[in-house]
Formats: sequence, structure tokens, C-alpha cells
Amino acid sequence: MKVENKSAQEINEIMATYEQKGVNQLIEDRLILAAANEKGLEIRPEVVDRRLKGIKDRYSNEDAFVAALSAQGMSITDLKNKIINQMKAHYIVDIEVKQKIFVNPQDVTKYYEAHQDDLTRKTKYNLQSIYISFDKGKDDARQRAMEAHRRLLAGEDFEKLRQEYSEFPSVGAVEEGQMVPAVEKVVFGLKLDEVSGPVEVEAGVYIFKAIGISPGHKASLVEARNDIYNRLYDEIFQKKFKEWVDQLSKKSYVEVR
Repeated sequence: MKVENKSAQEINEIMATYEQKGVNQLIEDRLILAAANEKGLEIRPEVVDRRLKGIKDRYSNEDAFVAALSAQGMSITDLKNKIINQMKAHYIVDIEVKQKIFVNPQDVTKYYEAHQDDLTRKTKYNLQSIYISFDKGKDDARQRAMEAHRRLLAGEDFEKLRQEYSEFPSVGAVEEGQMVPAVEKVVFGLKLDEVSGPVEVEAGVYIFKAIGISPGHKASLVEARNDIYNRLYDEIFQKKFKEWVDQLSKKSYVEVR
């Protein structure tokens, strides 16, 4: 939320808008949960326990987990109830909205024919990379990067040197627009199997090797079909979800405490 150079009145209007959005979301959540309860949806205890274990496993130990809950003013029982309500909401939306959506294959084809110029595949590179951080000092990192680069130019295996020098796994597949401009300029200028010189970023130094290149091109219908399907599905979902919630709202009275 940006409020720079806003008057007090404008800031108050922005805050009122966000507050109203929060109230609307609360009403929507309660309507959906009420619909799930009316439907008689029940979540099996073992399913809730699995979800709870998955959350616990993100913490180093039980004490850290309980402390995090306490910081949010919650108990384990509160969390279980929240999990149950979230899963009920998920299932009722599946039943009442998602399972009733049908995307006509003809609509996918029509969309493709009308938007071919927008459906392009960007150039993609598959990269091996060596990364050396500045944690031990810039001079040390630069020296090690130059040493690794000299050995690469001498014909040593990139993967072998990656395992010896790199602090991170290889970057892997990247598309144009995903990297910072200075790095992208180097990477997307590489030829297949070509190795870059050391490339400095804010926190370290990279060396790249292009092991695969897929040139950008206009997507075929086969390539674009899944993307188009997902776009159309999402449009239908948003429309049907709103209609369903509006129907729930007309049938229900929700008191926001």
C-alpha cells in the first residue's frame, strides 16, 4: 500500500477501503463456512492431524512451535479448528463451484486464434552455475572465481568444479526477464556449451555455462493449450464463485463481531 505524497483525507480513504475489504473477506469466509456446515461436511481427525504435523515440522522443535502459536494468541486447539474450517471451505468450494466448471475445447481454440500474437514462448536457457558468496570477503570470492574460471578454460569439467567451488546448486532453467539485467545480458549472450566469465551480483560471484537453449517463438496451439485452459478456467471460476457467494449472502445474515 503506497501512501507517499497523499493528503490526510486520501490516506483515510485508502485505510477505509482496506478496512472494508477486510470486513467483506470476513463475511465471505463465514458465509462459505456456514455453507459447508449446512452441507454436513466433516473432516476426519487423521487428516487434520497430518496437516497439523506438516505445520509442526516447519519448526525446529515443539517448544518453538508452541511459542510461535502463543505469539499469535493461538492454542493448538485454535489451530486445529482453523485447519478444519479451512479444509471445509476448500471442499465446499470444490463441490459447489469448481466441479461445475467446464471449459469447452472450442473456446480454447477460439482464444488461441484471437490472441496468437500474445502467446509467445520466451527464450529459455538451461544453466549450470558456480556461485561463490562474498561472506569471506569480496577479494577472496573474486580470487576463487577467477581460479575456477581459469580451470574451466583449461578444459576441466564444469560439474566437477561446481561441486568443488559452488555454494549453491546450479540455477537451472531461466527465461528472459527472470534475472537482473546485468546478469541476463551475459547469460543470454552465451552460445551452447559456452562458459561465461565471473559475473558479480550483490552478494557474490557467478560463473555460468549454457547447457541448453530454447529460442523464443510464437506458441503453437498444442504448446499454448494448457495455459489458455487455465486462463479460461480462472475467468469462469471467478465469475461463478462470486455468483455463488452472492447467492449465499442473499440467503444468510452474517453478524460480524
